[in-house]
Amino acid sequence: MQFVEPSLLWGALAVSIPVAIHFWHQKQGKPLPWAATQWLIEKQQQQSRGLRLDNILLLICRCLLLGLLAVLLAQPILSWFTKPPIIQKLHLVQPSPAVSENFKFELTDAQKKKERVIWADERLSRIDDKSSDMPKYAAFSPLQLQTAINRLDTKNTELHLYIANNQTLASLPAITVPARFRLHTVIDSVSQPRPYLTGKNGRKLFVNRAGKLTSIPLLDPTLKFRSTPAHSGPIFTLLSYRNERERQTVKAALNALTDVYAVDLIVDEAPQPNRSYAWVLTDQPPAKPSSQTLYIVSGAETSEKEANIVFTNESLTPQTSDRAATGQLPEWLGTQLMRHYSLVFNHQPLSQLDLKSLFISSAKPTTAQQAGLQDALLLLFVVLLLVERWLALTKNA
Repeated sequence: MQFVEPSLLWGALAVSIPVAIHFWHQKQGKPLPWAATQWLIEKQQQQSRGLRLDNILLLICRCLLLGLLAVLLAQPILSWFTKPPIIQKLHLVQPSPAVSENFKFELTDAQKKKERVIWADERLSRIDDKSSDMPKYAAFSPLQLQTAINRLDTKNTELHLYIANNQTLASLPAITVPARFRLHTVIDSVSQPRPYLTGKNGRKLFVNRAGKLTSIPLLDPTLKFRSTPAHSGPIFTLLSYRNERERQTVKAALNALTDVYAVDLIVDEAPQPNRSYAWVLTDQPPAKPSSQTLYIVSGAETSEKEANIVFTNESLTPQTSDRAATGQLPEWLGTQLMRHYSLVFNHQPLSQLDLKSLFISSAKPTTAQQAGLQDALLLLFVVLLLVERWLALTKNA
């Protein structure tokens, strides 16, 4: 028998409580000699030896109630009459040259054993000997990793995940994985070329060694950059707000962003024909969002998460938003834009403790696996509770 929450079985130690109470009530008081009953002392002593049978039954019933309650809370799973499933290994690989090269031996060995080896991309492309083309990703985000894991059929499989260990993994509070899971990480020690943007007057926008956004005429010669910018030309931006005050507040924040960092923004307050927008700021969720466009949606909340859609539950006005009231709105909007173009650059590895707390198993048994046993134990608990109440009321104990 297996348990979903085996730690709750420690609650069975509570059976010592009714035992202690039982013996406390059975404790004899200090005898007081009385002349009228001196001839009954011997008879009385003979009747009070040991414990009465009805009290023992009540004690057993109460102990069984507490023990059964602990078992119910631990959620037992009865698998005595079911055959153990055949577990197959599934290998999910981050599209990265550093990852694929570091684990080349393990992945090749898995392919020889006819185990599934796939890329963690949108199509879940299978890696085989004939076609090993790596999907091209400008930046691999934890959200893409979570999406790939969610699309996998992990029933009766053992997931082996191969990823690069860096701080970008912590951009999600947790990554959900199946119960049978093994993590293989590699620290990419090769200096990766940094992305950058070209702003107004040819100024270059990039994150410097201190992790701060910098806008200077020339790239830092001590750093390695990509051969082309992450985005070429002006960034066409659309403001689509029903609230005029919010539109003016966001427009002022964008102007401040342009003045400080020379971001080349062309802002439209109404859609222009034959123009594709790279940045849309609105108070309405997009009906048909484009994967190439960054959306900032204010005054809305949703459980859905998309890498290019940022929701905020407040309207971006000084009266309704702390960011706007304290002057932090331009910085916040700039951070979202930099993340969209992957300018946030951090390849420092996470500690093993951080990795362990980041990947959380959410595998729970299905209702069919435990419904029958849970119902039987619950019925037994109710019957025992009725018997215990009947004995307690009948015997006045």
